Amino acid sequence: MKSIIVCLAIITLSLTFAVHTYAEIDFETARGIWLLDEGKGDDIEDISGNDNHGELQGGEWVKGPDGPALSLNGVNDRVIIPDSKSLYLEDAWSITSWVYVNKSENGYGHILGKRPAAGTIANYAFRTSSSGAGWEAYFANNGWKGAWNQGNVKKDVWLYMTATYDAKDTIKIYENGVEIASVGGMGKPGPQNDTDVNIGGWTNNTSETLDGILYEVALFDSVLAEDDINELMEKGLVTLMPVEPSGKLATTWASIKSRQ
Repeated sequence: MKSIIVCLAIITLSLTFAVHTYAEIDFETARGIWLLDEGKGDDIEDISGNDNHGELQGGEWVKGPDGPALSLNGVNDRVIIPDSKSLYLEDAWSITSWVYVNKSENGYGHILGKRPAAGTIANYAFRTSSSGAGWEAYFANNGWKGAWNQGNVKKDVWLYMTATYDAKDTIKIYENGVEIASVGGMGKPGPQNDTDVNIGGWTNNTSETLDGILYEVALFDSVLAEDDINELMEKGLVTLMPVEPSGKLATTWASIKSRQ
């Protein structure tokens, strides 16, 4: 009997540790999840349940970390996602993506953002710096606010990049789940704008487009913790999304199952 009790205690303890080490990501806070794994065509699906689907302009489907991924030429390739209420973030935000920056990338290579091609307007954005050597996450509210030229952009290698903003003060940037920048003094979020959200670069702009490859781009209206970021990097968005559909995610469950 004593040995049985000991075994049960060990099992219970193991399950407890398993629960505590598993990321508790609230996918109801996802405003857009674009896997960029279609492999063909120009229709880019949002599986977050918000129907923020996009249209690919240019681009090429290539081999990614786990299946197809989207290659952009650094000039006029981009995904255009029409403005919607769910894409305006009036509080915190997180942007995540697998990114392969080509050696030829020469600056302002955007991953994702909500801003026009001109003007001091942005609700959120994540890109390489003007020289392509560092990372930048930013927005606009009475001027540009951001973490500028942070870290070192490693090229010709896959990186899991994340930017977070806490809606109060701080923008953080993570490379492969490790914090590489934390910059305060940001203040309040950027005001609402009616511009499209773009992956890769802005509409009618040929100077701020990523020269590289993107895969599994996601936008959350919350701050992802470092443990959550590492879980997403190691297991992937589809694997971590709820096993049973609930709320808005139910509308895309068939699409998620088809990818597993």
